[in-house]
Amino acid sequence: MNEPFSFVHTRQHLRFAEFADYCRTSRSLGVCTGKPGVGKETSARVYSQWQTVEPLLENPRNPLTPPSKLLNCHTAYWDAEINCSLRNLRSRLKLLRNRFDAVVKDSLYWHEPERWRQPPRNDFMELLIVNNAHRLSFLCLEELNEFRKKYKFGAVLLGAPGFNRKVRLYDLVGSDVAIYHEYAKPRSEELRQILELRWQSSAVRIEDMAITVIEEASSLNIQKALHIQAEIERFRGIDSISIISPDVVHAAGESLLLDPVHRSKK
Repeated sequence: MNEPFSFVHTRQHLRFAEFADYCRTSRSLGVCTGKPGVGKETSARVYSQWQTVEPLLENPRNPLTPPSKLLNCHTAYWDAEINCSLRNLRSRLKLLRNRFDAVVKDSLYWHEPERWRQPPRNDFMELLIVNNAHRLSFLCLEELNEFRKKYKFGAVLLGAPGFNRKVRLYDLVGSDVAIYHEYAKPRSEELRQILELRWQSSAVRIEDMAITVIEEASSLNIQKALHIQAEIERFRGIDSISIISPDVVHAAGESLLLDPVHRSKK
C-alpha cells in the first residue's frame, strides 16, 4: 500500500480499518464521526490507497504502457462538496464508480492474465468512503444510500461530531446504518511518534519537554500538532536552529491562532 509520508498506524487507524472492512465485506452502511484534525480523513485515504488511485482516475494511461499494478484495491474515496445538489451527486457517483472499476479491471486483467479464464467481472468497487458527509442534505444522503444498495457496495460516511445524530433523525437513511464508529484522538505516545518520524531525516536534536509542550498545546490533535511543527520548521529555516527546545515551540506558537505558551500553562 502506498501511504503518505510518515504515516503511523495508530490504534485509532487500526480500529478504523476494522470498521471499514466490516462495511466492505457486509456491503453495509457505516457512520464514522470525529473532531477535525484527529486523523480520520488520513486513515480513509490510506485505507483506500487514494494517493495511488486518484491520479490514475484523473489521467488515463497511455495505451502503449502497462497499467499500474494495484494490490487489494477495493475502496473509492470521495470528498463531499458544500451545497452539493442531487444532480451533481448522481453524476459524481456514477463517474467515480465507472472510472474506478475501469482502472482496477485494467490493472488486474493485465497483471493477472489468468483472470481471462474466469467468469467476467466488471464491478470492483466494494466500498465507498465519503468524507465530509455532514455537508450533504437529507435528500443527497438518501440518494447515496439508494445508489449503494442498487450497486451492492458498502459505504462509510465520515462526518463531524453530531453527524450521527443527523443521520439517526432521518429514518430513510438511519434505519440502514449497520455500525457506528467514533474516531478519537491519538494516544500521547502515538502523537510523539508521528512528530519524531517527521523530524527523523533532519539534523536536529529534540528535547523531550518540547514534544510535551506540543502535545499539551495541540490537545493531542494531530493537525494542530503538525501546524506547530511546520511553524518550527519555518523558524529553523530562518535561524538555522539545531536543537528544538520548549522555547522554540513557544516562539513558533506565537505565530499561530493556537498559542502553545498559554495552552501549556493550563
